[in-house]
Amino acid sequence: MYRVGKRRLAFHMRKAGRTKALYAGSFDPITRGHLDIIGKALMTFDAVHVAIGTNVRKRRAFDVEESLRLIERSIAEHWPEAAAKADDLLFEGALEVGEYTDQSLIAYARKIGATHIVRGLREASDFNEEFKLHGVAGRMDPSIPMVHFICEAQFLHVSSSTAKELDAMGEGIGWLVMPSVEAAFAARRR
Repeated sequence: MYRVGKRRLAFHMRKAGRTKALYAGSFDPITRGHLDIIGKALMTFDAVHVAIGTNVRKRRAFDVEESLRLIERSIAEHWPEAAAKADDLLFEGALEVGEYTDQSLIAYARKIGATHIVRGLREASDFNEEFKLHGVAGRMDPSIPMVHFICEAQFLHVSSSTAKELDAMGEGIGWLVMPSVEAAFAARRR
């Protein structure tokens, strides 16, 4: 038993029934590195909910609605079998895409019934920020553990910021993002 304030929380050393992970970020735009983390989460959890959260410290290149479409298109491009059926469910409902505003990551995790929060790590500098988030989230609700995945080596230098910067300089970004995202950048330049 752990004590949190006046509450007592019992932690059982076994997997919860059905697991659902929340993978939240700005996804502006979604990159091949994000897709790598989504793939790892899909192999680990019964369901994964990818959500765009609004980061007031970042200026968006794409509005939230377009970013949601780009996430869904990138998933379908990366995994054609993800949306193979006419019902528009990704991986037969195992993968959801949404957004949250004006609420904390933990509040949204509770709202969607997440049992875990997934975060991706690329390099050592990510660790400090994630360590802080891990501590805050753990204090807010220790019943929703945070799980960190390290992306594959080929994606260690892939970031949304890099995609935006290289695109602004006229450099190719196909190695960073899926074709639908590359096309969305090209459409913005016209």
